[in-house]
Amino acid sequence: MNKLSLLDENNIFDAPVPGQSLTDTPKQWQWENPPEMTDPIEVYESIKESMNRPVARETIEKLLYVGVSVETIVNGLSLKGFSDGKFSPDVAELIKIPLAFQVTAIADRAGITPNIINEMPSKPMSDKDTIKLLKEFKPSEYNAIGNEILDNESMALQEEKEEQQQLGFMDMEMERGD
Repeated sequence: MNKLSLLDENNIFDAPVPGQSLTDTPKQWQWENPPEMTDPIEVYESIKESMNRPVARETIEKLLYVGVSVETIVNGLSLKGFSDGKFSPDVAELIKIPLAFQVTAIADRAGITPNIINEMPSKPMSDKDTIKLLKEFKPSEYNAIGNEILDNESMALQEEKEEQQQLGFMDMEMERGD
């Protein structure tokens, strides 16, 4: 992968123009339309019912088991409902606490001690961990960085070799033809 392909993937100019949303066709996104439900109790009951379906409950249990916090699950559920146009962001915020209790109850029934809230890391992530995650989730970028490092090392070796050649020539004693 060459260095220019990185620019293609992360083109800084490939973004909306400021104010573009004001000129787009209105109501093309689900959240731009009136929500399907406006009563927080009705929304909560609907989500609670869907969370108690076997597949959803098992998925939530597995997420809790591996350490995903209750906060993350609840935020995901409320964002999904808002994004799908099911309810407004206000209702999404209002149902978060009862949803947290519901997710915690699922953990309790499964015998899982859940991580309730996300905590800020006490120390920064190591470079080794960063590289490991980069390799797993963005292999093309990982390879590009690896190629760039190899290119830089080979350029540094080439420059060092040229310096040694120049020093060798400069250090040679001149023969005089007296």
